[in-house]
Amino acid sequence: MEFYYEMALNLCILIPAIIGLVRFTKISKGYYPFVYCIWIGLVNEIVSCSLALNGHYNIVNGNIYMLLESLLLLWQFKNWGLFKSRPVLIPMMTATLIIGWVLETLIFFKITAHYSSNFQIGYSFLISLMSISILNKLIVTERKNLLKNATFILCIAFVMYYTFSVLSESFWIYGIGENPDIALKMQTISTVTNFISILLYSVAILWMPSKQKFILPSS
Repeated sequence: MEFYYEMALNLCILIPAIIGLVRFTKISKGYYPFVYCIWIGLVNEIVSCSLALNGHYNIVNGNIYMLLESLLLLWQFKNWGLFKSRPVLIPMMTATLIIGWVLETLIFFKITAHYSSNFQIGYSFLISLMSISILNKLIVTERKNLLKNATFILCIAFVMYYTFSVLSESFWIYGIGENPDIALKMQTISTVTNFISILLYSVAILWMPSKQKFILPSS
């Protein structure tokens, strides 16, 4: 029963996916990478649930999704102007993520048998740091209501979700998560954290600014 409950909560990503689809032609293109990430996340959840229901593991699609997610979110932070003063960091970080994923998933281990925990810890930590940086900037510069700021809401969700992801995966690597009681609590917290993040994503998409309308100058 707990499996189906967790699966149902994870599939709630359908909510922001639908909202993003409805609003896609209206929202600013600067938020497109995140919307793409949500859609890919929905596909990954559907595939994972289908595999689990048929008694198979979701290691392969999970590993592929992690790489796509990390690259799309890096693109999103680029759109938010995080690397405006140091654009050289973008290709460097992109290359680092791809090389790190290839090394762990294809060279040191098999993509069909190993869940890339080290890669997940690395890129989750990176996203948390970038989110904190954006939050600090918004708190200082933004004069409007931050609770209606899509970027602010998304970064809050990122900090919450990816910080716990770092802790959770670290527990498993060092064997702490093998304790049944700890494992159950971690799984519960993970499911709840994921659900709260999905709700915040939905709200953020609703608050995403519309595309700017340009008026041609009169002759």
